[in-house]
Amino acid sequence: MGKVYHNPNQELLEKLLKIYEVDKLDWLSYQVTKNNILTLHHIIKVADGGILTPENAAILTKKAHRALNICESRDFILYSEINAFFNEIIRYRMALEDQLTRMSLNEEFRRESKGYKLALTRTLYK
Repeated sequence: MGKVYHNPNQELLEKLLKIYEVDKLDWLSYQVTKNNILTLHHIIKVADGGILTPENAAILTKKAHRALNICESRDFILYSEINAFFNEIIRYRMALEDQLTRMSLNEEFRRESKGYKLALTRTLYK
């Protein structure tokens, strides 16, 4: 049997697609097509110490990724600003997830405390 290739970039991309629900446009508004598929961009390159995590990754099409790589060599300031934009997307999503988690926990607490108050009231009035 042949060797099975394990691609951690592809696994992370699939995870990001579930988180961000990218469908028709990538993070730079390039259209996703069968010839312009989604790829993973490392905000901090692995060669520069970047790690393979959702916090260090952006979802780009092949064309957008190629354009960004060209931008890096021609206008590093713009390239850095684009990566800062990606970081804002990630921070916003993480803050939103934190807020949704807190709301869910608050709702759960309210339901549990209602049950506790009801049980306490029944005990007191027996």
